[in-house]
Amino acid sequence: RRRGITSAAKARSSQLPASCRALGACPAQLGATTDPSVPLWPNSTVAKEVPDSGGRPLSGASTPADMRKLLEEAMEKHPEAFGGFAKDQEMDMVAFQTLIKIIAPSMGDEETKALFMSMDASNDGRIQSLEIFSDLTLSILLNRINTVVNHPLEGSYHCLPRPPFHSDPRQLAAIEVLIRVFDEVVAAHARPLPQAVAPPRNQAEPAHLGVFASVFGGLRKTRPLPSGARARVAEAPPLAPDAPRGAYLYGGCGCGKTVLLDLFFRSLPAGFTARRLHWHEFIRDAFRSMQRHPPGDNVFAAMADMLAKQFRVLLLDELLITHISEAILVKNLFRHMWARGMTIITTSNYLPEELYAKGFNRDQFVDFIPDLTAQCPVIDMSSDKDYRNTDAHLDAKLFFFPVSEASTALLDRTFEQVVGKDVKTNVAIPIPMEKRNLIVPLVGEDVRGARVARFSFDDLCVNNLGRADYSVIAENFHTLFITGVPRFKPDLGAEFRRFVSLTDIIYGKKVALYLQSEVHTNDLFADALLSADGLDFDELWAFRRCSSMLSEMQNPKYHHMVWLMRNHMLQEWALHL
Repeated sequence: RRRGITSAAKARSSQLPASCRALGACPAQLGATTDPSVPLWPNSTVAKEVPDSGGRPLSGASTPADMRKLLEEAMEKHPEAFGGFAKDQEMDMVAFQTLIKIIAPSMGDEETKALFMSMDASNDGRIQSLEIFSDLTLSILLNRINTVVNHPLEGSYHCLPRPPFHSDPRQLAAIEVLIRVFDEVVAAHARPLPQAVAPPRNQAEPAHLGVFASVFGGLRKTRPLPSGARARVAEAPPLAPDAPRGAYLYGGCGCGKTVLLDLFFRSLPAGFTARRLHWHEFIRDAFRSMQRHPPGDNVFAAMADMLAKQFRVLLLDELLITHISEAILVKNLFRHMWARGMTIITTSNYLPEELYAKGFNRDQFVDFIPDLTAQCPVIDMSSDKDYRNTDAHLDAKLFFFPVSEASTALLDRTFEQVVGKDVKTNVAIPIPMEKRNLIVPLVGEDVRGARVARFSFDDLCVNNLGRADYSVIAENFHTLFITGVPRFKPDLGAEFRRFVSLTDIIYGKKVALYLQSEVHTNDLFADALLSADGLDFDELWAFRRCSSMLSEMQNPKYHHMVWLMRNHMLQEWALHL
């Protein structure tokens, strides 16, 4: 992998939009550590900014320039630790941890490692002066050293650069709860897995799942029901939970649910086994796993046994149930996971009692809702403020409209500025476990070696692509160009659903987006809203969620999160169940 940035690359970088020059790292897949040592932290109160007796910041630094001066002075005073940096203008993890201990001793090793991973754009285990002294890094360190914290999760929250981020009372209250969850799951991680104990079965009940057996495979099919008879699912009594309680972060678009979930993931100690997935990734892999289990197995028990050996905490973003097969999967798999000592923390736009509202055979799901709320207590983060739309006027000039010769020419120039002239066409990317390839029309690399792809809307959403395709795109490409997005028709349809799935997945993996559309993204769904009475609840939320994400993705704030989280979201334990 290349280190640093060549002079030619620097010249190309200077032509990019400022937000792009500040973006994060190129894709990498890092294996989980196996260090069994797990530090524990006491519960703590929300961090506060504490000035010294003279009313000055704790560190004496109040501007990015002050912060840079502190860093430079620390390196000059300790040549034995930083002599290599003076020569090569780069440092490794050990040197960076030493530097942080000098200027910000309250930052723990895990917090420092997480920041280093965000800064390591080339993923070669070294960071360069351009990364250390970037405005974003200086802003993060300035905020962090002037804030007293007593917990890694607090430290990660205060690593968000301010501005553009703002402390929010509901987010701070949620962090108080999540700190307790964090400490309980870290303590439980050091203990052996509990053994699931099945309650006694009513002998009169059959041992299969009735009408849904054929949906999940591995269970024998039932005889056809008489005409007009109602399907009934016979199930064993639920297993008793034996895991620390998690959390259910509820709220509308842009209230900070996903940010807190990501920070929880980013703050976990070395050796802690967890999965951080979007709903689309979870469902994709869960159904794949179910298909691999042989007939006669209790598929949910077998899956939970397998998963419990791999991780102890599932961080699941955007819980959304739209089909009876998803409802039965969540109900049964979650119960078996809880019985095996696994904790689930999820986010959702829906309250638990709203999940799968008006869905087919919903009565087979409603008995699970009390279990969900007991094991994942609701943290209500609902607010009138959508932070994704805050500072919407700070347009990073990454979205182009209308679809015209002029906007196409501008997008072409921007694409060339990002990747140069070395572009490959019709690149085949394998779809894991599906024995087929996705064809990417144009592929290049940016100045850091991060991969860039370009598609048309028709390539992605008119063609019959799905979650697996979009996940491969998000995992393989740091930056995505999409041309020709239309104004959606009132009936929405399959193209809209694919576009929402694509947006969900690339947003979750923190992909940088350049987009050309027929109208401004605020108006993409305007025709559908004129007939909003015809939209069901799920479609209405999909519209709101997609609009909110697109609004943020053209804002510099989103690109701070790309920088901060992209590398973390490409670790092996954030890619697959």
